[in-house]
Amino acid sequence: MTDDRETDRESSRASPWRVAARNSLRLLLDLVVVGLWVVLVTLVALSTGLSRVQFYGLVLLGVVAYVQVTSGWERIGLG
Repeated sequence: MTDDRETDRESSRASPWRVAARNSLRLLLDLVVVGLWVVLVTLVALSTGLSRVQFYGLVLLGVVAYVQVTSGWERIGLG
C-alpha cells in the first residue's frame, strides 16, 4: 500500500522542464497582454489628449484588473 502512494505522488508531480515551460508560456502571455494594453491606452491617450497622470492611471488600472482576473486561475487549475 505504501508503494502505491509513492508511485501516485511521483506521477502527480510535474517534471522541472514541464514547470519551466509552463511558467515561460505564462510569462510570455502576460507580457503580450500587458503590452497590448499599453499600446491601446497609448493610442487612446494620443487621440484624446489625456494627461500623463491619466495615461499612467489607465495603464495601472488595466494591469491591476488583469492581475485580479488571472490570479485565481492557478488555484482552480486553469493557469
